[in-house]
Amino acid sequence: MHPERSQELLPYRLISTRLPGFGHRHLLINRKTNTPTPAASLYEINLSQSTESYNTVHTALYNLAYLYSWAAYQNVDIDHLLLCGQGLSRPQIRSFAAWLRNRSKTSSGSISRSKRQSINAKLTACSTACVWFIDQFAKASNSSTYNVEVELKAQSQARAWKEAKLKSPKNNGAPDLLEREIESIEAFLNPENKNRLINRDLAYRDYLIWRMAIEFGMRLGEILAMRTFECPTRNAQYFRIVRIEEREEDYFDPRNKPPRPKTLSRDLGFLFENTRFPALVSNYITEHRLPWIQRNGKRMRKLKLPHAFLITSQAGAPLSIRSAHSIAKDIREGTGVDFHWHLARHAFFNRMYEDIAGIENRSEYQAKLDDLILWGGWSNEASIEKYTKNARMNRVRAPFKLLNSGAKLWTAIN
Repeated sequence: MHPERSQELLPYRLISTRLPGFGHRHLLINRKTNTPTPAASLYEINLSQSTESYNTVHTALYNLAYLYSWAAYQNVDIDHLLLCGQGLSRPQIRSFAAWLRNRSKTSSGSISRSKRQSINAKLTACSTACVWFIDQFAKASNSSTYNVEVELKAQSQARAWKEAKLKSPKNNGAPDLLEREIESIEAFLNPENKNRLINRDLAYRDYLIWRMAIEFGMRLGEILAMRTFECPTRNAQYFRIVRIEEREEDYFDPRNKPPRPKTLSRDLGFLFENTRFPALVSNYITEHRLPWIQRNGKRMRKLKLPHAFLITSQAGAPLSIRSAHSIAKDIREGTGVDFHWHLARHAFFNRMYEDIAGIENRSEYQAKLDDLILWGGWSNEASIEKYTKNARMNRVRAPFKLLNSGAKLWTAIN
């Protein structure tokens, strides 16, 4: 098989580790020689200094691994091009984009919408990196026109990468869960479901994650980063979501890939009369969160964990993102619903916005919309636009809702 069409391991890979005093660091290396890439290492330093987000740095370097791998197949010295501030030529960019497309094609030769989005994300990441290296290392013919020449070169590079992107139809709204799908997942994850062959402690934990996602619209990162003292109690009936940057100075997460809430800090109270909170959290913490251990020949609960994270593994460690995705896979296989955790957030906000979309008083509507934006942890209305699109699409599906007069007859077409 031609190496450009192979789905085997890439020639370059990304390794990540935690260094005392430096946090999480990432290194892009040649898979055969285990040697690091100079340009990518320099870029990693820049990213690590400009953002505290593990995911941002990891994703950027992961996407660069594809550019380096393509270059290895084509005998292109990427390190030289980047460190000299040259960027890539248009033919090289088109060649890289074609290589990505060939890797993503199905047996029928088509590329799915999700694959198109993935390709475009890689092209965007590589474009950002190339422009950064041009800004840092490009040389100009005349020192007096340096800024202008470098800026024009950076703009030309960004334009070339943009031209290489695939056309991908924009999603008109946020994906949703049907009511019967929600009911199916609720029944499958309910700890009383005897058909799901799973430890009761884990069943209770999985159900708690589900209810936090579907009943509050929480992101998976928010759920996994939640600590026991940020959960609702009888005296404080709300979840407290706190951004990592706003936590105490000695905050520590032992996971290799710590979840990072992307949204703003906020408190989320109970919306529904039939809520299972705070009893659901309380029962989980007191009866199911602590792992079983052997002590003096007896099986007993561990008295204390070295961390305060709410959602734990069977061994008592904070649950990893990968393990949470495995639970979503279990849901897909057990219910037949094409489920992932963020879909529960979409289902929540689709319904919440639909509930306020019919408010005719504009000031009242705007107040409710502002509340919903705060609930979602967004900084502005742009983030909720996909849910407003969903509401409009639903009204079009039931067109009588468009008629403010309430008329249901059109005599002219009788």
